[in-house]
Amino acid sequence: MQTRVISLLVEDNPGVLTRMSGMFTMRGINISSLTVSPCEKEGLSRMTVTIEGSESELENVRKQLSNLIEVIKVVDLKENESIIRDLCLMKVHTKNVEARTEVMQLAESYGAKIADASLDSMILELADEPERIERFIELMKHFGIKQLFRTGITAIGRD
Repeated sequence: MQTRVISLLVEDNPGVLTRMSGMFTMRGINISSLTVSPCEKEGLSRMTVTIEGSESELENVRKQLSNLIEVIKVVDLKENESIIRDLCLMKVHTKNVEARTEVMQLAESYGAKIADASLDSMILELADEPERIERFIELMKHFGIKQLFRTGITAIGRD
């Protein structure tokens, strides 16, 4: 199984996302991450879709996406040729001064921001590569994660 990040330029019309997700469903391919936002061109949106599958499945999906009327452009974003990011917000237990100090040090070493703090918890914000966020989450599990939110992968080609 391979993971593929695909960038789509699509018409900003109702139902586009439904047709796309239906196409993935019919092929038995799960979307592991999806982000959608307006882009630099009025009337169009950019979608970043992360999927897993065999090489042939992924190639068929790319071709099928290109055939959808609302899809203007399909770009396969390769990891070494793209900037790939995710945003994570997490609320972590900080029950004492030692835990608070340690969380602050780890957050600083990862480049995470402290978005908010209370007497017994801190809210941390980290925008980084998905793998680096995974490592940070694993470290924070030691303190106890109260809540965890991730935006999903977004990416842009370097060319």
